[in-house]
Amino acid sequence: MPHLAHPFEPWTATATPIAALLVGIVLLLFGRRLFWLFVGVIGFMAGWYFVLGRGHHGPAAGGLLVAVLAGLIGLVLALVVQKVAVALAGFFVGAYLVANLLGWPLPPLRPTEQLVLLLAGVVAAFLALALFDLALILFSAIAGAGMIVDNVHLRVGGNVRLLLLVVLAAVGAAFQARWLQRVRVRRA
Repeated sequence: MPHLAHPFEPWTATATPIAALLVGIVLLLFGRRLFWLFVGVIGFMAGWYFVLGRGHHGPAAGGLLVAVLAGLIGLVLALVVQKVAVALAGFFVGAYLVANLLGWPLPPLRPTEQLVLLLAGVVAAFLALALFDLALILFSAIAGAGMIVDNVHLRVGGNVRLLLLVVLAAVGAAFQARWLQRVRVRRA
């Protein structure tokens, strides 16, 4: 099982780091508005980690197909069954965030890590349902910030990388919250 230097390494190790960076920027700034894209990307990443957890290495066609199918399922769920899609996306982003904060590889290797990430995912899923708009903003900003940080390939230590991730996520969340506030004022 490969140890990943950062959670989005499988995607960034392929020929798509520029696409991943652009998707990260879109999620960071517009994830709430384009939540179907957010859920689709999270589905893709969950599918990719599922393949990695099965012992497959690198961007094999079969692994890419599983990831694309998982992303499409997430996209369809987002368009048809919003609450389920948001709960699932919340689950995966919550697990990603905790793994990143604790410096654990994805997929998790030890049973204790798996249990902690499962619990973090469940808590994040319930938060996503309880705080729908806020959860979409926060989770999409975190996912976008993670994709950006992982795709600029900075040669910095874990604490600096984590600080950059938090700052970017905060900026993205503030941008999205401000946009949502303007939309609500116009509608009122």
